[in-house]
Amino acid sequence: MVAEWSIENTRIITELFVKQVRAGNKPNTHLTSNAYDEVVRQFKIRTGLEYTNDQLKNKWDKLRGEYGVFKKLKLKETGAGWDTERDIVKQDAEWWKKAKIDVPGCYKFRKHGLRNEENLRIMFEDITCDEDVDLLEDPEEAPSPITPKVNKRHGKIICDTNKKPETAQVMQEQITMIGDICKESHSSFQSFFKHDDTTSVASVMKEAIACGAIEGSDEHFIASELFIKREQREMFLSMSVHTRLGWLKRKFNVKYGN
Repeated sequence: MVAEWSIENTRIITELFVKQVRAGNKPNTHLTSNAYDEVVRQFKIRTGLEYTNDQLKNKWDKLRGEYGVFKKLKLKETGAGWDTERDIVKQDAEWWKKAKIDVPGCYKFRKHGLRNEENLRIMFEDITCDEDVDLLEDPEEAPSPITPKVNKRHGKIICDTNKKPETAQVMQEQITMIGDICKESHSSFQSFFKHDDTTSVASVMKEAIACGAIEGSDEHFIASELFIKREQREMFLSMSVHTRLGWLKRKFNVKYGN
């Protein structure tokens, strides 16, 4: 069966991936085999589609790539040119022409931001340091072994171990530089994506329940969809308490036509 990744199916698969990540089933860059088996089972229950583990792994890798590209795009343009409402860059065609070269694959985000961004952050944020290192040029090739000096008069081989080859020194400097950049990038990304506890999904969902969006209601359901995005949570919290429930009702009606 050819995998069909519609917007809805992609949202569902990211939710299932996140569930396994939070359960501790991602020991490295991928889920465990048992975790993929469980995602296959749950995905079939929710969509009726039965995909293989390999198809899910391929989707995982593609989502990881998209997340990495979007992060680089955000890092490139985090100033006045960023539209926080639509989560896209507000720049002219000339800027995007250059961005396509600097950040390959970013052009797909010209008109809309990264879907399921919060889920992808949970899935991939802890492994993006490796992606950042990939942006650097490859270090120089390993240096040739030290060539020993031969004392022709006595026929002895004398190794000058005190003198470090120039290429080895350069390579060591490159490795040190990569380590420093990796640490700085990781710190920067952690700061960039850090969420205040007051705007976390759990905290805002509690506020939704407090204003009358009880569990099982249309308002609670639409809140669980909207609050995946940070800007929707912030918008909700910016409203006065007595207007929040009505806002959720209108959001539900607009999306589902009731």
